[in-house]
Amino acid sequence: MAQKRPNRQMRFRVRILILLIVVVGFVLVIGKLFYLQVINSAFYQGKANQNQTKDLIITPQRGTIYDRNMTELVTSATTQEISVDPSVIRENGAKSVEKKYDASGKPRDATDEEVAEALLQYQTKIAEILAKYLDVDEETALERIQKDVSYARIQRQVDADTAKKLLEEISDAGLSGVNSTEDSKRYYSNGQFASQLIGFTNSDGDGLYGVELQYNDVLQGVAGRVVKATNAKGADLPYDNVEYSAPQDGDGVVLSLDEGVQHYLEKHLEEAYWDNDAEEGVCGLVMDVKTGEILAMSTKPDYDLNSPRVIPEEYASLLSELDGLEGEEYDKKYSEILLKLWRNKTINDTYEPGSTFKVFTVSSALESGAVSTSDSFSCPGYKVVDTWQIKCWKSGGHGAETLGETLQNSCNVAMMDISASLGTDLFRKYFEAFGMTESTGIDLPGEATGIFFGDTMGATDLATASFGQNFQVTPLQELCMVTAVVNGGKLITPHVVREIVDSSGNVKQTIDTEVKRQVISEETSAQLSQYLEEVVSEGTGQNAYVAGYRIGGKTATSEKQPRGTDKRIASFIGVAPMDDPQYAVLVMIDEPQGTLRGGGAIAAPVVARIFEDILPYLGVEAVYTEDESAREEVSVPSMVGMSREEAEQALTELGLDYTVVGDEDSVSDQAPEAGIAIQTANTVVLYCGTNRSGDEVEVPSVAGMGVEEARVQLADYGLFMKQNGVADNRISVGTIAMYQNPAAGTKVEPGTVVTVAFGNNVTSEE
Repeated sequence: MAQKRPNRQMRFRVRILILLIVVVGFVLVIGKLFYLQVINSAFYQGKANQNQTKDLIITPQRGTIYDRNMTELVTSATTQEISVDPSVIRENGAKSVEKKYDASGKPRDATDEEVAEALLQYQTKIAEILAKYLDVDEETALERIQKDVSYARIQRQVDADTAKKLLEEISDAGLSGVNSTEDSKRYYSNGQFASQLIGFTNSDGDGLYGVELQYNDVLQGVAGRVVKATNAKGADLPYDNVEYSAPQDGDGVVLSLDEGVQHYLEKHLEEAYWDNDAEEGVCGLVMDVKTGEILAMSTKPDYDLNSPRVIPEEYASLLSELDGLEGEEYDKKYSEILLKLWRNKTINDTYEPGSTFKVFTVSSALESGAVSTSDSFSCPGYKVVDTWQIKCWKSGGHGAETLGETLQNSCNVAMMDISASLGTDLFRKYFEAFGMTESTGIDLPGEATGIFFGDTMGATDLATASFGQNFQVTPLQELCMVTAVVNGGKLITPHVVREIVDSSGNVKQTIDTEVKRQVISEETSAQLSQYLEEVVSEGTGQNAYVAGYRIGGKTATSEKQPRGTDKRIASFIGVAPMDDPQYAVLVMIDEPQGTLRGGGAIAAPVVARIFEDILPYLGVEAVYTEDESAREEVSVPSMVGMSREEAEQALTELGLDYTVVGDEDSVSDQAPEAGIAIQTANTVVLYCGTNRSGDEVEVPSVAGMGVEEARVQLADYGLFMKQNGVADNRISVGTIAMYQNPAAGTKVEPGTVVTVAFGNNVTSEE
């Protein structure tokens, strides 16, 4: 049967169908092109740019950190970043294959295996040179060189000389694909100096701790860029195709910290750490009571800012915690030790303040009218509160006391009576007013806020809180409370930065003093200042005495939780000069291991030594009373070449005693040397016709000796004594030499002055 041919109508329908298919396909293509080139053009243009360009980041110079006197503490130096372009290395490595010949001697193309071998040799040579100059092993360098990318970082912060030598050797070897771009490295000029306050940066230049983190946005600047056009294989096109955007350097930060004050604080905290074998470290603060500026802040043990992940040699004993550990356990414990060194105890840790908090109790009660200066108190040694017998630190009690004497004696029973008069509502009100329930607002990261009682506060809670137990605050919160008490009653926000400056040192921003609120009146403040001065002149804080200066303060010794472990914190907060309070110092010794663990015995002397150094440095002039005249120092004149009679007359006019060695009429040598300052109780030696021995002597120990015994002991070794510590008119059987510098056993020249601090050796809980 013959097949029926399609008629005209059927052929028309087929043509229409084909046309529709073509139109629909065309519309789809147009739509796709519209989507790619219009709707999503930015995305695909960016992808194309990524394939056609190489984008390199130029690290800006991070801003400088200065102390308050514009001494540079932290700087950034221009270094180089070494990177490789694996695509260029692959291309040039493949071309490096030597010409091949067949058996008949005719040239032939290299096989794939021969090209691969030549490429590996090329890459390996580069890896060897990189490992030679940089902190990277050959295997790691080769791994990065073989990545399927056009950029791979090898090392940042390479000094310019090293980078230059590396690139020269790469060039001399006929190799390519290794690049050097401008980078920046952080330098901490004093290593461990103020480490927890300053903080450090990571390898990318971002701040991790301290000021470096808090002011990271100010310091870091804006990165620059180098955009280079590349070919299909990732190789750079001619120089004309380079786009350059210059980096913007970061601004500088001027700290309120004073390099000299910080040095003295760290020196004495380091001594306190070792002298007391402080299991959990020590910390200290120096603050301007009128402005809230932190002049010094330190925690010991600390770390080197230039090598923050290395435990300093002097604290190597901490590594004993790693004994027997391996692998992940070792790494975890090592990290815990580092975190401990990085912590800033003054703001990151909380503690039960103990008796320094009694300043709060008395000032709040006096301000509220709950007590008056004429009130008297009686301490039998304990007080019963809600069936609980709560003891005073002095088991026999203090007997009858005035309001001022309750602070002098640091009496727990009196504080419980005073807080009971104040009541829980007012106690909590003043606690909040003094800023103890909130962070101080200091411009440093990680500040803790402390722990206080919840909504309900019973009679027992009130009683124990009155002398600083069963709640926690930070050392900085406690110091801010005391400064508010002595500065006229103003609670001030502490801060560590004074100014923001540009790279030329021009001031862009000034950090002004911020007064949060008036907490107590100026009258109450003046009265408490008098009481705190009496704590040092008459009470438990006598070891904070400094001749020529009116020092005030408060001792504290708190038992750590859980009770019964016998772990203590000894602390002291001192203020000077009390006729016009300017500076406050806090020292906290965490878990001292010696026989003396009270704040008055071991923390107060540290504060005294800090004041003795920083007050003259800060321009606070000493004013000696008649009782302190023997402490005043006189500069020894130059007498070599004088006649014996002239030298004797010169010393007599200065009020200095002397002794003569030799029979000649002229002075041939003297001890101590000219210009050395000594107290008038010392005896100058005039050598007439002979000279003193030039051999070094070993400083003897005077620990536990009285004043005159120690002076004679040092004189027997040809040394002179500078007497510090408890006032002359308070020297008693309990006052002995508790500290000396240079330390016993140190080799020194004859005529050296040895500073000896005498203290009250009564082993009290305060």
